[in-house]
Amino acid sequence: MEAIIKLLKDIHFSEHEAKIYVQCLKTPGITVFQVSKVLHISRSSVYATMEKMSEKGILLIEHGTKELYYSEKPEILLTKLNQTYEMQINQLKEALKEIPKEVEQEPYLNIHGFKNILGKARTMIYSAKSDVYINTDLDIHILEDALRFLEPKGVDIYVFSFQEQNFKHMGMKLYTHQYPSFNPSRLMLVIDNKEVLVANINKKSQTWSATYTKNPLMVSIISEHIHHDIYLLLLEQKYKKDLFQIYPDLEIGSKQEKKLENKTNIFPFKNHK
Repeated sequence: MEAIIKLLKDIHFSEHEAKIYVQCLKTPGITVFQVSKVLHISRSSVYATMEKMSEKGILLIEHGTKELYYSEKPEILLTKLNQTYEMQINQLKEALKEIPKEVEQEPYLNIHGFKNILGKARTMIYSAKSDVYINTDLDIHILEDALRFLEPKGVDIYVFSFQEQNFKHMGMKLYTHQYPSFNPSRLMLVIDNKEVLVANINKKSQTWSATYTKNPLMVSIISEHIHHDIYLLLLEQKYKKDLFQIYPDLEIGSKQEKKLENKTNIFPFKNHK
């Protein structure tokens, strides 16, 4: 019996309401005096509570020389309560929509350790529904299990790499400079234009760290970066020259530009002078 009373309290019956409903269910046609005596609750409290319960349709009253109380049939009561709660929940849903909210901020998650980063990358790829963009100098075979999983799903996969890659995958478009193998240092991954992972190695400590986010701006920046790398490679392949050889006046003379020129092992425009 205690379990039933607890369940009734869980659906917002008070302690007295739960006990009175159960007692009226056990002894139909009971009076206020009898309920008070059995439950050891003051008659005034029982009367006030039973009046409210009858107004809610939880108890039924038979009027006569004495007022006799009956519990509404459980199946009928629970149906009524369910309908009432469902209506209230729907009203609450609509009301909550009206509350003004600050612009939601997508958090940035920092991930440390190569295995953890690789695990996150695999999980992201497995979840892909439409598009996967990858920029990495890792051997792409390291993600083979996740990429193979997408083969029958019709997901478009675009991979850019400076390093030589020899991985074949149905539905994957591979763009690579085919530079000889060197120590990998980067991984950029965009899934369905909704989430992004950017990882790199610290050359001094030789440890990997990454940032994951669904921030729309960051997703857009990395997606555009990968596309631009592909476009520049295609131009170089088409004209057999790099971009600055085709358009020498494009240089802006920034420090970043000169810094990249010095990285002859990874910079695609290293032969432009």
